[in-house]
Amino acid sequence: MRLALACALMTMSAVAAAQTAPPIHGVTGTIATDTSIRDEHGVAHGLARGATKLMSLGGKRTGENPLDVLIEGSHVLVRDSGSSAEGVVIDVNRSRQQITVRFADRHTETLRVLDRSAREHGVDVVVTLADQPRASTYDFKRVF
Repeated sequence: MRLALACALMTMSAVAAAQTAPPIHGVTGTIATDTSIRDEHGVAHGLARGATKLMSLGGKRTGENPLDVLIEGSHVLVRDSGSSAEGVVIDVNRSRQQITVRFADRHTETLRVLDRSAREHGVDVVVTLADQPRASTYDFKRVF
Protein backbone atom coordinates (compact mmCIF):
# COMPACT_ATOMS: atom_id res chain seq x y z
CA MET A 1 0.00 0.00 0.00
CA ARG A 2 2.78 2.42 0.91
CA LEU A 3 4.66 1.50 -2.23
CA ALA A 4 1.62 2.30 -4.40
CA LEU A 5 1.17 5.64 -2.61
CA ALA A 6 4.83 6.52 -3.10
CA CYS A 7 4.65 5.68 -6.83
CA ALA A 8 1.52 7.77 -7.24
CA LEU A 9 3.09 10.78 -5.52
CA MET A 10 6.24 10.55 -7.66
CA THR A 11 4.18 10.28 -10.86
CA MET A 12 2.01 13.28 -9.94
CA SER A 13 5.03 15.43 -9.11
CA ALA A 14 6.63 14.52 -12.45
CA VAL A 15 3.44 15.56 -14.30
CA ALA A 16 3.27 18.85 -12.39
CA ALA A 17 6.92 19.59 -13.12
CA ALA A 18 6.38 18.93 -16.85
CA GLN A 19 3.83 21.74 -17.13
CA THR A 20 5.23 25.10 -18.18
CA ALA A 21 4.09 28.54 -17.22
CA PRO A 22 2.48 30.73 -19.87
CA PRO A 23 4.96 32.85 -21.84
CA ILE A 24 5.36 36.41 -20.55
CA HIS A 25 6.93 38.93 -22.93
CA GLY A 26 10.41 39.82 -21.77
CA VAL A 27 10.27 37.72 -18.59
CA THR A 28 10.25 34.08 -19.69
CA GLY A 29 12.40 34.65 -22.76
CA THR A 30 9.42 34.80 -25.16
CA ILE A 31 9.42 37.80 -27.45
CA ALA A 32 6.20 38.99 -29.08
CA THR A 33 6.53 40.08 -32.68
CA ASP A 34 5.20 43.38 -33.98
CA THR A 35 2.61 41.51 -36.03
CA SER A 36 1.21 39.60 -33.05
CA ILE A 37 1.10 42.78 -30.96
CA ARG A 38 -0.75 44.63 -33.77
CA ASP A 39 -3.20 41.73 -34.11
CA GLU A 40 -3.96 41.72 -30.39
CA HIS A 41 -4.48 45.48 -30.35
CA GLY A 42 -6.74 45.23 -33.41
CA VAL A 43 -8.93 42.65 -31.70
CA ALA A 44 -9.11 44.75 -28.51
CA HIS A 45 -10.10 47.87 -30.47
CA GLY A 46 -12.73 45.89 -32.38
CA LEU A 47 -14.27 44.68 -29.13
CA ALA A 48 -14.27 48.22 -27.75
CA ARG A 49 -15.99 49.56 -30.90
CA GLY A 50 -18.65 46.84 -30.64
CA ALA A 51 -19.31 47.59 -26.98
CA THR A 52 -19.57 51.31 -27.72
CA LYS A 53 -22.03 50.64 -30.53
CA LEU A 54 -24.24 48.51 -28.26
CA MET A 55 -24.19 51.12 -25.52
CA SER A 56 -25.12 53.90 -27.96
CA LEU A 57 -28.33 52.08 -28.90
CA GLY A 58 -29.71 53.23 -25.55
CA GLY A 59 -31.31 49.92 -24.65
CA LYS A 60 -32.94 49.38 -28.05
CA ARG A 61 -32.16 46.10 -29.73
CA THR A 62 -32.92 45.61 -33.36
CA GLY A 63 -34.41 42.45 -34.74
CA GLU A 64 -35.37 41.12 -31.33
CA ASN A 65 -38.71 39.36 -30.96
CA PRO A 66 -40.51 40.77 -27.90
CA LEU A 67 -42.19 37.42 -27.29
CA ASP A 68 -38.76 35.84 -26.71
CA VAL A 69 -38.02 38.36 -23.97
CA LEU A 70 -41.42 38.97 -22.39
CA ILE A 71 -42.16 35.49 -21.09
CA GLU A 72 -44.83 34.37 -18.62
CA GLY A 73 -44.05 35.68 -15.15
CA SER A 74 -42.07 38.70 -16.40
CA HIS A 75 -42.69 41.90 -14.45
CA VAL A 76 -43.32 44.64 -17.00
CA LEU A 77 -43.98 48.35 -17.10
CA VAL A 78 -46.75 49.30 -19.53
CA ARG A 79 -46.76 52.95 -20.61
CA ASP A 80 -49.23 54.80 -22.79
CA SER A 81 -49.52 58.50 -23.61
CA GLY A 82 -50.13 59.76 -20.11
CA SER A 83 -49.72 56.99 -17.57
CA SER A 84 -47.81 53.88 -16.70
CA ALA A 85 -48.56 50.79 -14.66
CA GLU A 86 -46.67 47.70 -13.55
CA GLY A 87 -48.01 44.26 -14.29
CA VAL A 88 -47.10 40.63 -14.80
CA VAL A 89 -47.21 38.76 -18.10
CA ILE A 90 -49.65 35.89 -17.52
CA ASP A 91 -49.95 34.55 -21.08
CA VAL A 92 -47.88 34.59 -24.28
CA ASN A 93 -49.71 33.63 -27.48
CA ARG A 94 -47.09 33.28 -30.21
CA SER A 95 -49.55 32.35 -32.95
CA ARG A 96 -51.46 35.63 -32.46
CA GLN A 97 -48.34 37.61 -31.48
CA GLN A 98 -49.98 38.68 -28.21
CA ILE A 99 -49.25 38.91 -24.52
CA THR A 100 -51.74 39.24 -21.67
CA VAL A 101 -50.73 41.39 -18.71
CA ARG A 102 -52.41 41.36 -15.27
CA PHE A 103 -52.11 44.56 -13.24
CA ALA A 104 -52.19 45.16 -9.48
CA ASP A 105 -55.92 45.94 -9.52
CA ARG A 106 -56.48 42.45 -11.06
CA HIS A 107 -57.67 43.68 -14.47
CA THR A 108 -55.98 42.27 -17.57
CA GLU A 109 -55.08 43.67 -20.96
CA THR A 110 -54.16 41.82 -24.10
CA LEU A 111 -51.51 43.49 -26.23
CA ARG A 112 -50.47 42.60 -29.79
CA VAL A 113 -46.92 43.13 -31.06
CA LEU A 114 -46.80 46.09 -33.42
CA ASP A 115 -45.96 44.70 -36.86
CA ARG A 116 -43.50 47.07 -38.53
CA SER A 117 -43.33 44.98 -41.72
CA ALA A 118 -47.07 45.41 -42.27
CA ARG A 119 -46.60 49.17 -41.82
CA GLU A 120 -48.88 49.43 -38.82
CA HIS A 121 -48.90 52.95 -37.46
CA GLY A 122 -49.64 54.35 -34.07
CA VAL A 123 -48.23 52.84 -30.92
CA ASP A 124 -50.82 52.37 -28.19
CA VAL A 125 -48.46 51.22 -25.48
CA VAL A 126 -44.76 50.70 -24.85
CA VAL A 127 -43.72 47.71 -22.72
CA THR A 128 -40.40 47.32 -20.90
CA LEU A 129 -39.12 44.85 -18.33
CA ALA A 130 -39.71 46.45 -14.92
CA ASP A 131 -36.72 44.92 -13.15
CA GLN A 132 -34.16 46.12 -15.70
CA PRO A 133 -33.59 49.88 -15.70
CA ARG A 134 -31.98 50.00 -19.18
CA ALA A 135 -34.16 47.34 -20.78
CA SER A 136 -35.33 47.41 -24.36
CA THR A 137 -38.70 48.91 -25.17
CA TYR A 138 -41.29 47.11 -27.27
CA ASP A 139 -44.23 48.63 -29.14
CA PHE A 140 -47.68 47.05 -28.77
CA LYS A 141 -51.29 47.78 -29.69
CA ARG A 142 -54.21 47.07 -27.38
CA VAL A 143 -56.55 44.25 -28.40
CA PHE A 144 -60.20 44.90 -27.59
